[in-house]
Amino acid sequence: MRVTFASLGTLGDLHPLLAVARAVQNRGDDVTIASSKGFGGYVVSLGFRFCPIRPDLEPGFGQVSWLSDPARGPERLLREEVFPSVRQTYGDLLEACRTADLLVVGELVYVAPLVAAKTGIPWVNAVLSPSSFLSSLDPCVLAPAPAFHHLRHFGPLPHRLLLGYGDRLTSRWAEPLYMFRRKLGFAPGRNPVYHDKHSPHLTLALFPKLFAAPQSDWPPQVRQTGFPFFEQPPQATDSLPIESFLDAGSPPLVFTLGSSMVGIAGDFYAEAARAAAALGRRAILLIGKNPPPTGLPDSILPVAYAPLESIFPRAAAVIHHGGIGSCAMALRCGVPSLVIPFAYDQPDNAERLRKLGVARTLKRSRASAGSLVRMLNQVLDNHRMRADALQLAHRITPDKDLSLTIQALDNLVQPA
Repeated sequence: MRVTFASLGTLGDLHPLLAVARAVQNRGDDVTIASSKGFGGYVVSLGFRFCPIRPDLEPGFGQVSWLSDPARGPERLLREEVFPSVRQTYGDLLEACRTADLLVVGELVYVAPLVAAKTGIPWVNAVLSPSSFLSSLDPCVLAPAPAFHHLRHFGPLPHRLLLGYGDRLTSRWAEPLYMFRRKLGFAPGRNPVYHDKHSPHLTLALFPKLFAAPQSDWPPQVRQTGFPFFEQPPQATDSLPIESFLDAGSPPLVFTLGSSMVGIAGDFYAEAARAAAALGRRAILLIGKNPPPTGLPDSILPVAYAPLESIFPRAAAVIHHGGIGSCAMALRCGVPSLVIPFAYDQPDNAERLRKLGVARTLKRSRASAGSLVRMLNQVLDNHRMRADALQLAHRITPDKDLSLTIQALDNLVQPA
């Protein structure tokens, strides 16, 4: 089987598809990764064939602040980057699928139905976070308007009306795609943000039922298989200092803002260091390209980057932004979280961890050293939270879930 995997966005969007791609490749199938050109060197170093697709959405350092605003970020991303580039994305992805038998896409690859129709191959979309389904039966926390989440107590109708408004609003943003579809001889189609992003063949929900149970208003072709975890090669420059630090004392606090929000960290890591010192706790700061805070004691280690699987299992608690990859790894490792969500799916992911009893949440605007200390005391002193986290970890089954994902793809290409 020859499979093209396409992703637009951050490493958090790319890594789950790489996990599935690695499993497909390891059994001898042919794999191509299509993503923003900035990921090319990284993808090739992992042993994959790479094809660049536009727009280049890799969020470089200091480049994502205008995209990360909770209220306007998604609109800017879609109206100023994704939809104006649909012709280029289509051409690039068509080239990447030239010899493919199957196309698997993440969020934002809205030209996938057109490429599949042109090439005659089936396509699959992978949903990484529950909020992408925009269910009125299991309402998500909408980053632009989190207060509306309280309306869930009045049943599905308020959220059905709210989502209907959002459908009409975002549909206008997609006009470049509708025009391009008409140019290719297709009907305009439905709003891709809400509807046509889901493949009629197969939609993979790549998170477990314990994180979000399936809903009757999800598309009928959804197959829920669980979190895919991509095992990253350790960074040689960082792995030895981290190992030495972990072996030298008690389990540390781990502060991370993922691969994108780290670019707009501001004073987050300085406040984190002050909080760790006030708590008398060792800490690891995953600071990306930010300069390390000044005057750090030996009990606090700043590191540019490290695979989460190398440090989360040995953490006392993790403090993160609520990206789905960080949430998944925290659940897998049985470690409690303090979540400071920024935008997109992060507020909803944070709320789901809180409901599971394994996290506390803190507003981004309140993430000072003092509030971090107060919230972390609630996490670190909560023995029930630690026990619940360890119990949930036993219900995360990566190998089994990945096998279910591959089986779903196989059944689509080669039905039994």
